[in-house]
Amino acid sequence: MGWRQIFHLPREMCRQVALALQHPELYLDKVKDAGEPIESSAKCTSCNFALAFTDEDLLLGSKPHNRPLFVAGYIFGQRVNRILVDGGSAVNIMPKSTMIDLGITMEDLSDSRLMIQGFNLNSQRAIGIIRLNLVMGELTSSTLFHVIDTKTSYKMLLGRPWLHENGVAHQPFINV
Repeated sequence: MGWRQIFHLPREMCRQVALALQHPELYLDKVKDAGEPIESSAKCTSCNFALAFTDEDLLLGSKPHNRPLFVAGYIFGQRVNRILVDGGSAVNIMPKSTMIDLGITMEDLSDSRLMIQGFNLNSQRAIGIIRLNLVMGELTSSTLFHVIDTKTSYKMLLGRPWLHENGVAHQPFINV
């Protein structure tokens, strides 16, 4: 089995592989000729996990393309599709329509004086801010969203604050 095939294993098996990588001493008696654990393997608990895409993951039919990176996550146990990951944004944004879909009311928002300027140089005042637990796979993060009342192509936008707080490296133009 190649290392890339590990990502296609069932979730519980992936957890066991991660546990074995983090604590190889627990599995020495289960593997013949395993030898001594590598000293750096103890550091794996602090490693950041990486998610990479290859040409095989490309569903668009042709490349190169310039489409944005959309992911899915959960808030209040409710699936949210079309979460845009944008390393060029200085804030995390939630449109008011998504706020309503999630059952969040205006009373749930904290006041905000932030003016958000878009790429078209138009600016808009955030109608409020809210901190929510966002779950994406194994990652759960307490994320501060600025709510805006405008139509967008995304349900949420995760900008540099979310990327930095979670140790996510967003490098959309690197070919491996």
